[in-house]
Amino acid sequence: MSDNANNSRVCELETQIAHIQRLYDQLNEVVTDQSKDIDRMRRQISALQSQIKEIKEKPLPAADPLDEKPPHY
Repeated sequence: MSDNANNSRVCELETQIAHIQRLYDQLNEVVTDQSKDIDRMRRQISALQSQIKEIKEKPLPAADPLDEKPPHY
């Protein structure tokens, strides 16, 4: 092969590597963002589970709502 053909192949390979590197960086950013989102959602789920547990542990009111007078009395 001639030097011109070799230079052309090297240039093409360098171009492909640059595109692959850019794609890699973009995918890495997406994965990082998703990881942050998952961590945030895990914290939210944990907080919601704690709230549900607190609500379940509260005693029910002793008064029957049917025995209460309506607000207009």
